Amino acid sequence: MRLKERMMGFLPRLEKAQALLEGGKVHPVLGKDGLFVVESQEGKGHYLVDLEGETCTCPAFAQGKTRPCKHLIAAVLHEYEREKALRERERAAQAARAVA
Repeated sequence: MRLKERMMGFLPRLEKAQALLEGGKVHPVLGKDGLFVVESQEGKGHYLVDLEGETCTCPAFAQGKTRPCKHLIAAVLHEYEREKALRERERAAQAARAVA
């Protein structure tokens, strides 16, 4: 399959994952790095996402229909945003120290 077709198939999942994140449906499991509970988009359930194991308990993932599924992508986006915020805070702290 060509890159364009693969990406065109992936982009809708990325959009849905972003909607899950923006909707507050991605929840890290406290004390368990890389584990998340992600609510279904329709509100019909919750899925366990393991970033280390690259797995999700949603039916689409279990049946091999979509990998990575939107829930896995949403968990990765959550981690990306968290790390980005940490980097920005560190940059701001360094700038404040440089001014002082």
